[in-house]
Amino acid sequence: MFTIQMDKTFKQFLKIFYQLGIWQRDEESEYRKIGKKTFYTLFGALLPVFFAINAFLCADRSEAIFSVQAAIITSVVYLKLLYILFRKQEILSFLNDPIVVHSIENRGEYLQVNKKLQKFIGFVRPYCLAIFITAVLLIVYKLPIFSNDKGLPAFISFSWNDSEIVYWLAYLLISLSIVLHSIINYTSALVWYIMLNYSLEYRLLGNKLKNLGVTTEKNQNKKQQKLTKKGRSQKSLNSAAQSKTFVENLIVLVKAHRNLTETVESFRSCFSKLFLAQITTSGIIICVAVYSLAYASKESVFQTQLFVSCLLYGLLEIFLVMYLANEITVASDRLSYCLFESNWIEQTESCKKYVLIMGEVLKQPQQLVILIYPMNLETFVKKPS
Repeated sequence: MFTIQMDKTFKQFLKIFYQLGIWQRDEESEYRKIGKKTFYTLFGALLPVFFAINAFLCADRSEAIFSVQAAIITSVVYLKLLYILFRKQEILSFLNDPIVVHSIENRGEYLQVNKKLQKFIGFVRPYCLAIFITAVLLIVYKLPIFSNDKGLPAFISFSWNDSEIVYWLAYLLISLSIVLHSIINYTSALVWYIMLNYSLEYRLLGNKLKNLGVTTEKNQNKKQQKLTKKGRSQKSLNSAAQSKTFVENLIVLVKAHRNLTETVESFRSCFSKLFLAQITTSGIIICVAVYSLAYASKESVFQTQLFVSCLLYGLLEIFLVMYLANEITVASDRLSYCLFESNWIEQTESCKKYVLIMGEVLKQPQQLVILIYPMNLETFVKKPS
């Protein structure tokens, strides 16, 4: 038996949540837990509120439009923060679920699944690192020692303020908020990781359905070669035993399929608000990013890179969710074909009836639907705004 545990990258994310106090440990008092949750709930709202205010007060039109985009992005990130704060147990239960922590008997399947997970980890690490580096550069780039316009991070002019104290206080709070929001964005990687494992588990279940009766048939042939000829009655007993084993294994896989379907539905229900926010705001983020790029100052290369980063961020945030949800649907849709590729035709008539009934059940693929949006690649193409 081969087991695939959660990668150390994601364990490090969880460790950061505990170290920052976003997640509280069990030994902490209730008052301390409530205090930390209240602090992060209020402090996390600072950045989207500030960008929204700046969109109304700043004189520059391009900056106002960019502030609207930033307010939308940070609002979605703030929603992720609320998920982390108040749905810790659900997130941990999904991450530690046996479906996500795969137990695989076949070494070939283990290597194949592990390879896919490592490719995913190879994408997540630079993605999260790029977000954190971008956050640091946004803070450092606008420091007075590097800039003369006395603006705030993310190219906010802050022209509507005349107080020096307010400026430095705003700079400190905005800088801390940007760092916090960059860390909160790691939640996306955790959600992607869970969704990827659901699609992999459907594929593993399909392989088990495909191999139903195959191993039994091979073992039965070996036994028949060793045994002397004992007539048709012995052959009939062997066939009955083979069908009984087939049905028992099928029942185990039916229960596994039901458990997987219920878990995926529970996951969809838990993160439905987050997915809905991402889907409905992605078009606005992409359009504003394109507008900002069109009218960005050609003299500031870093500013252009920031707008490109916003565009890529908006595309990736929605595309990866749609792609992984589509993978779940595709993998679950193959289950009925996998079942009929098994050795079911050699079983008894009663056993064949079970297979046909199960085949009808498996014809309905697992589809994640958020409100009116089916989460798949077709929605990603047809719902750009």
